[in-house]
Amino acid sequence: MKKLLLTFLIGTATLAVTSSCTKEYYDTVPSITMVYERTANQWQVDEVDNEYRGLYIDLDVPELTNYYVNQGIVNVAVSFDNEQTYFAVPTTFDPVAYSYDYTTGSVRIYAQDPILDQDFSVTPPEHVVIKISLTEADFVQ
Repeated sequence: MKKLLLTFLIGTATLAVTSSCTKEYYDTVPSITMVYERTANQWQVDEVDNEYRGLYIDLDVPELTNYYVNQGIVNVAVSFDNEQTYFAVPTTFDPVAYSYDYTTGSVRIYAQDPILDQDFSVTPPEHVVIKISLTEADFVQ
């Protein structure tokens, strides 16, 4: 019995010593975020061939370089309650559809009727906080 117990203890100790946990370390992906505040009077009418399409607002984002346009990740979120909650764009809030497009140095936020009814006029938000996040990414072909 002593030999069996001794064998069991040696086996358990060997197993405990030789097995180990592997720690995995992940690099933090660099990301930067800019915050903009805008009011209702800063929105402009979006028209194409004299046809009303909604409103838009242009934001100068000098941090938005060619790298982010060609390879990185651009995320936009909007808050209508002084940053208590954010909605990831594209989103529909208070019957207005928000979307965006971007180019080097600039982001344009659109506010449109979600069903594109020509008789619907979009009312701009009194105050909106816009958060733009730029994240580096590896481009894989």
